[in-house]
Amino acid sequence: MQRLAEKLLTAFQLTRLSLVFGAIADVWFIVIYTRNDAQYELLPAYGMPLGIDLITAALLAVGLFAFATSLNDLLDLRHDSAFSPDRPLPAGRIRAGQAVVITIGALLLAIAAAIPFGTGGLVLAVLAATAALFYNAAGKHLPAIGVITAGLVHVAHMLVPNHEIAFMLPVWLIFTHVLVTSVIGYQLEGKRPQLTALGFAGILIGWGFWSIVILGIAARRDPMGYFLPDELGLETLIWPALAIIGFIAVAWRKVGPVGGTLGAEKLRRYGAMWHGVYAAAWFAALGLWPAAIMMTVFTVVGIVTMTLLKELTSTDPGMVGYRV
Repeated sequence: MQRLAEKLLTAFQLTRLSLVFGAIADVWFIVIYTRNDAQYELLPAYGMPLGIDLITAALLAVGLFAFATSLNDLLDLRHDSAFSPDRPLPAGRIRAGQAVVITIGALLLAIAAAIPFGTGGLVLAVLAATAALFYNAAGKHLPAIGVITAGLVHVAHMLVPNHEIAFMLPVWLIFTHVLVTSVIGYQLEGKRPQLTALGFAGILIGWGFWSIVILGIAARRDPMGYFLPDELGLETLIWPALAIIGFIAVAWRKVGPVGGTLGAEKLRRYGAMWHGVYAAAWFAALGLWPAAIMMTVFTVVGIVTMTLLKELTSTDPGMVGYRV
């Protein structure tokens, strides 16, 4: 039993599943929002039983997340042997062959979980996995490209349950959140190559371009006025605004005094936790209070679970990691 527990903890450390709750919160937001809007009644996510809907979406998030993180460790084995010898692969707690099986199994799980959401969802899941592959193989070695790619992976994975959604502001917020936390984390760790003024300009241009694309897609899907739902008004936008301010305050307090590698790890951990806070805030802004309460409870449970897993596995999480 103890040996099995050690293997499970090693697998958790390899896949960094202590941070997967943020990814689950993203797809759950799309699923629940879709089920509350009759214009999406022809989509599979609208008609599935709620329990199956949420479980399938969670498996999708777990599969894509575990695929991306375990692939990262496989490709960075030589680098981690020199700079992170405590990681499962260089430490010898798991063999490379076993890590390959986990990586392929996670990808197959994600693809299988995307199938019930229809052809559009399956295509987006494949695109998300492809972007994660590009990120790990090449993108993360070019910071300006890597942080944009990381944000786009989240966008593609978030849209799997509903590729027709017009309310794209929450998707854009997650894209921006991931990009900003990735850049700040990169700087805190002092990674190489350093971000130059040209690199920052490239990130800003990339963020602007993809922001136009994301919000432009929403505008094109607005023939019936669903770009901004009727329930969403300037006064109710206070909820997502408060969520943003809350994250800035928490990050400032928890990360600012620490800095360095530990500060970057804290930023990514709190950043992942905050996806659930954003989801709850958007539901509150839309007046969907049962959904807001459910996401709040899920976020609290996620924070507790992530903290316990962090302590048990001594994991060093975060999707964005560059060679020193």
